[in-house]
Amino acid sequence: MKKRNLIILSVITGLFMAVAWAGVMSLGFLMLVAFVPLLFIEDYIANSKDKKFHSTATFCYTYPAFLIFAFANTYWISNASPIGYVVPIAEAAFMSIVFQLYSFSKKVARQKQGAYFFFIIYWIAFEHIQFLWDINFPWLNLGNSFASYPILVQWYSVLGMEGGTLWILITNILIYLFVKRIFNTNIYFRDIIKKNEIKAENDISGNAVKRVVLKYKYQILVVLVVVAPIVWSLVLYYTYEDESKQSAKVLIVQPNLDPYNEQYKLEPSEIIQRVKDIAQPHLTDKIDFLVLPESCIQEYAREDLLDGVPSVLDLKNFVGNTNCEVIAGISTRKLLPEGVKTAAARELRGVNNQYYESCNTGIMFNKNSSQNEIQLRHKSVLVVGVEKLPFTKYLPFIEKLALDMGGTIGTLGVDEKVNNFYSQNRQISIGVPICWESVDGNYTRKFVKNGANFLQIITNVGWWGDTPGYKQYFAISSLRAIENRRYVSVCANTGYSGLINAKGQTVDKGPYWEQKAFVYDVPLLDKQTFFSLNGDMLMRPFTFFAVLLLLYSVVRNKTKVKEKVK
Repeated sequence: MKKRNLIILSVITGLFMAVAWAGVMSLGFLMLVAFVPLLFIEDYIANSKDKKFHSTATFCYTYPAFLIFAFANTYWISNASPIGYVVPIAEAAFMSIVFQLYSFSKKVARQKQGAYFFFIIYWIAFEHIQFLWDINFPWLNLGNSFASYPILVQWYSVLGMEGGTLWILITNILIYLFVKRIFNTNIYFRDIIKKNEIKAENDISGNAVKRVVLKYKYQILVVLVVVAPIVWSLVLYYTYEDESKQSAKVLIVQPNLDPYNEQYKLEPSEIIQRVKDIAQPHLTDKIDFLVLPESCIQEYAREDLLDGVPSVLDLKNFVGNTNCEVIAGISTRKLLPEGVKTAAARELRGVNNQYYESCNTGIMFNKNSSQNEIQLRHKSVLVVGVEKLPFTKYLPFIEKLALDMGGTIGTLGVDEKVNNFYSQNRQISIGVPICWESVDGNYTRKFVKNGANFLQIITNVGWWGDTPGYKQYFAISSLRAIENRRYVSVCANTGYSGLINAKGQTVDKGPYWEQKAFVYDVPLLDKQTFFSLNGDMLMRPFTFFAVLLLLYSVVRNKTKVKEKVK
């Protein structure tokens, strides 16, 4: 086969993956077959007896596929800055490295069929790393592919989003083995299959049932692997009941502030006035929570002086005739104890040995809240390149490359643990993920583990522009609802704001680029799912085995090289 044909196969995979996620993961089920051409590419290179392929050929020939996929679904980051083009280039490289490691371990271990499990181990370990390291970007994790099909993945309440990744990988491998068996596209494959079948038929001669199973084993496995999770999901979907006995009335305000020309240029008082004008017709004694989006309060306030911030005082007066509590986003400065300097610390101007952290903060208060009663939590899953610069501990100059999105730039301060907001009036616990935090399912589930009765996301996705970005963000939020069996209310600066029920279905969704208010009766739930309690159980063992597999492969490879030298 000519090398250009391998590139064509890689492009086909890239197009399949891009189409699968087009718009709002509208054809996500295509991911169940998208990897088949790449598996063929790796097998062909591994079984080629001539030396026309370099040792990194698997990386090179799979890279086009992942570049197409990553660029098609992250290009909108470049709306903020040209550096956004680095994201798809880097993500594609990481994915191709996974294939290269799989190919390396497969070759060293001299495995054929069993080596496909190496691919699954490495890939899930890679997605785990996407949550843990400084370049955290779980947006493209495969399990997100079914965000627009919540009815098919109700079992995320047990396995989480990584269960979807495992489903995709296993299905692709089985379909590939089935296709390879049918077409026998390579002489090496034909010989292997023929030898295995002759041996197996000799072992089971006279047994018609076993012969049928042998002949159609891949077809049977494909059907089982595809159908069983769907059946499980349908059973969960139609048997699940909310069992909620009370609800909270939530008033969401979508102020529709242009992040480029308004949000960081208007006076803070003008922004609050816009919020009040939108909310006023809907604010009654029955409203429990008035919710404003991320970074809506624009004073860059010290956290020990919040009760004197003009926007906070204005909002207190606004809800003064009700028992409503305000949840909003604000940029704050958190003073550190004298002499304490953290990785995100900045020197307080004019004061020796005194530092502070800039934070992207969620705030909750009511008309009577004193300074000590105002509740705060700091965004802790930060956006790389905007709120966090990777590897600054080792490469301090990177801090100067932060993208200026109009707010606080550079590495921000974070919370050491996940904190919920708590309403004394209604005895309600609220989990408030701030923007990028909700993309991290393992982080978001900790709000529920801590007792959150519902999840209230506050976000500002307006800087992505009118692209698939904000649409996919809302769709991915539905997976958080399924994983935790909680209603998810989304308050965005501009589209989509809305409500998602505990089955991941969209109850309501607002328009893009409109000023609008939404009033929802949000059921309050208490039961915790297996996923809420335990998180991504799949990731940890797979990551552990990936490390062992890589160490084994390196050591065995070095041993083989030494033996050849002798």
